Amino acid sequence: MFMQDITRNATSFSAVEALFAPVTTGLVAGTLLETSSGWQPIEALAVGDCVQTLDGGLARILHLDRRTLRPEVETALLMLPGGQYDACSDLLLLPGQHLLIDTLDDEAMQGAPFAMFPAQALAGPNVRRHYAPKAVDIITPLFADEEIVYVNTGVLLHCPGVTDGAGRYPEDSFFPRLDAVAARAFLARRSARLAA
Repeated sequence: MFMQDITRNATSFSAVEALFAPVTTGLVAGTLLETSSGWQPIEALAVGDCVQTLDGGLARILHLDRRTLRPEVETALLMLPGGQYDACSDLLLLPGQHLLIDTLDDEAMQGAPFAMFPAQALAGPNVRRHYAPKAVDIITPLFADEEIVYVNTGVLLHCPGVTDGAGRYPEDSFFPRLDAVAARAFLARRSARLAA
C-alpha cells in the first residue's frame, strides 16, 4: 500500500514538474502553420483542426499545450530570417525546438533523407538572439503520433505525439536526431555543398 502511494505521488510530481520546467520547445505565437483552411497562426488553432504534415497528409490536433515564455528568466528566442531554410518570413524559434532539413545525401548521415536538430545549432551570423520585450505565448500542437509540420511556408518543425508529451522526443523516432554539436558540423558540410 505504501508503495502504491509513492507511485501515485511520483506520477503527480512529474506532471507538476513538467508544468514548471523551463520552456525550451514549442511554437512561438505568430508562427504560421498550413491547415486544411490555409495558413493560420498557431494561436488561432484549436483541438480538432488539421495541419499539413511532411508525409503529405493532414493530421488532427489532439491537444494544445500552452505555456508562457518569460524572457527575463528564460533563454532568448532565436530569429531565423525570412529566406533562410525556406522561411517566407522571419521566424522566432525556441533553442530546443527541433527542425528537419534535407541531408542532401550527406554520407555521414548513412542514407537518411532528413536530419532533425535543435534550433540552437543554427546560431551564427544569419540567426540572431531575440529578446522579446514581454511574455510570449508558446503553443505545442500534439498529434496521435510525432509529426513534422510546415511553418512559415517551408520550414519543417517537429511536433510530438500525445503519448510523448510536449518537449519530448520518442526514442524510436523515424528521423535521426542530432545534438547541437553534431548538427553544426552537418550544417557546415551542407552549406559547403550548397555553395559549391
